[in-house]
Amino acid sequence: MDQASRLVVCRDRCRTDAIALPSVELHFTVAPRRTLAWRARHDAEIRVHDATLWITRLGSVDDYWIRTGDVLRVQRGDRIWISTDDERPAAASITTVYVTKRDAWLARALAQLRTMLGERCR
Repeated sequence: MDQASRLVVCRDRCRTDAIALPSVELHFTVAPRRTLAWRARHDAEIRVHDATLWITRLGSVDDYWIRTGDVLRVQRGDRIWISTDDERPAAASITTVYVTKRDAWLARALAQLRTMLGERCR
């Protein structure tokens, strides 16, 4: 139970373990009595906006009932299922760090170098 309590936190953006900027926030709704599946490609936080969500993880014996304003931390590689028992759609969001394509900065630097060299060689 102690482990589960560290996964669910109240909203507080001043935490030192919050998702680093720049970040991407994806807003979505969960239809009543439907289940969504999602695999986290990076560490993320699931935030509930206006209802109660049921969340479970692959390989975990714990289920989480997340209320409005609560945040659940999800680790990279976690496969989760999200659902609601409410009669109306539930709004939620997933926040994750913004990740650029690997070595994209190197490709941009090389392109700039080619441009600079091309101008000098003319």
